[in-house]
Amino acid sequence: MTPVRIVIAGAGIALIAGFGAVPAMAADGFNATIAGQRSFTPLVNLPQSSTLTVDVVNLPAGVGLYALNCKVPSDPRSAPALCDLSTDAASYLPATDVARATVGMPIKVNAEFYGQNPNPTSGPTAAESVDCRADTGNPRATTCAVYVLGAGKESVNPTYLRVFPTAFLPVNAKRMNDAAMIAFGDTTVVRGSKPKLTASSPVPFTVTLKSGLTPSVSADNCSIAGGKITALKSQGTCIVRITSTGGKNYKPLVTTQVLRLIK
Repeated sequence: MTPVRIVIAGAGIALIAGFGAVPAMAADGFNATIAGQRSFTPLVNLPQSSTLTVDVVNLPAGVGLYALNCKVPSDPRSAPALCDLSTDAASYLPATDVARATVGMPIKVNAEFYGQNPNPTSGPTAAESVDCRADTGNPRATTCAVYVLGAGKESVNPTYLRVFPTAFLPVNAKRMNDAAMIAFGDTTVVRGSKPKLTASSPVPFTVTLKSGLTPSVSADNCSIAGGKITALKSQGTCIVRITSTGGKNYKPLVTTQVLRLIK
């Protein structure tokens, strides 16, 4: 999927003097809540995966918002760098020419996800599996939180920053490992094989999971859209990354499939 690009000037510290402080209130009364909870109030007893609504009031004209579920940085005053960018988990509310009295932003909140930098720079960026149930060693701190912040130039405006720590219900300790089945053209890809992909010929491409969960699929040197994969280069390799956020009975999945690019 296309990375969510959030412009954060300087270091993320510019977002607000301290994430432990209450964000400034806009003159017109802007606010954002989740399930009626105000910023810095934990969202508790969350299931493995659920869709929550960010309720926004008094959003000025020309201001857009992002909502992201992220791992809380070791320095909570800095910007999060490991966020859930899977399907429906990165919510974006575009700016409009008119102010909005009320508007809702749905966001899928997962207890486990493949964390990626929502504001990537050129070259490789850090990514890792995140388990929001992991013990922080501090009973007053959570591993993850939902962040609401302004989009574009407003990302450095603390007026629009809201942070909602998350706490999830326990999961089945005996969950099964998931597996991906890849259909490439009219064949099923055999584990460990590296099929050839011709630059000028898009090929039907689908990924299904043993669990029945919906995977997130991304690739470098290839584009995946409309059930087809297309090479963007005529040599080298295309690495397809397949991830899932896991479920009640299945563990999260992170795997890759390599394709050989040819003319």
